[in-house]
Amino acid sequence: MRPTATVVHDHPRALPAVAGVWSRCYQRAGPPVSHEIATPAFVLRTRPYGESDLIVTFITEQHGKLTGIGKGAKNSKRRFPGTLQPFLHVRVVFRQRQTSDLAFLLRCELIEALRGITTDVDRFAAASYVLDVTDRMVLGRESGAEVYTLVREALRLLAGGAPPDPLLRALELHLLCASGWAPVFDRCRGCGAPADTALFLSVERGGVLCRRCVPVGEVVHPVGAETAALLTRLAAEPLAQATAGCGLEEAARVTEELLTAVTSGPVRSRAFLNRTRVDSPTTLR
Repeated sequence: MRPTATVVHDHPRALPAVAGVWSRCYQRAGPPVSHEIATPAFVLRTRPYGESDLIVTFITEQHGKLTGIGKGAKNSKRRFPGTLQPFLHVRVVFRQRQTSDLAFLLRCELIEALRGITTDVDRFAAASYVLDVTDRMVLGRESGAEVYTLVREALRLLAGGAPPDPLLRALELHLLCASGWAPVFDRCRGCGAPADTALFLSVERGGVLCRRCVPVGEVVHPVGAETAALLTRLAAEPLAQATAGCGLEEAARVTEELLTAVTSGPVRSRAFLNRTRVDSPTTLR
């Protein structure tokens, strides 16, 4: 980006009478002026900064995972009219400085409110997990439209009443694939034999091994053939086609182990998600 030129006028009495056109002004190079950038996005998390500012992390359509600071965002109803909240499809407008990874948030406009998520505690917990696991899986701006589309589809399906468990398993597998950690469940990772015999999960290999290919001393866990088939199907089909099948509970343990090995930190919302299965009311008040 080419630097702009700022014109500074001198005081007229300080100029010699014969200086001509050059006596009226001189040019001084100023800092580069960044342009406004707008992109659809979902808020992954927010945290306060100072008395009135917010630091907000988004997953965006064109710019991957984006973190920016909203000056006065806590109190601004004009630039941020309640739009820096989870479960809202928004259009964020920002400027990016070349010398900083932290964007400057200008405003955030509502595109769509997914109200069905906040009326049911199971859907609320599942949607919170969607945002949390995405935040942990995506490290920077290398993941863009594909991950954004997965988040958008998952949240819309949850808002529409889709069963959370198979949808979350499918999302986890698709996120692993989008992040370059695609697991293999339809064949042995070692010899390529079909997954129709005794299988063992190898987190280090990112898939299943047959008994012959399990290295001596490597920690593995048995995986049922039905579970392996279910995981293969959920990884291959679109999120909208995610349905339950035999081995769904075991599939949750498999994906949790795989995610734990590659995420940047603990997915804290998983504990909340598990509690909703036991002791939470069915609706939020």
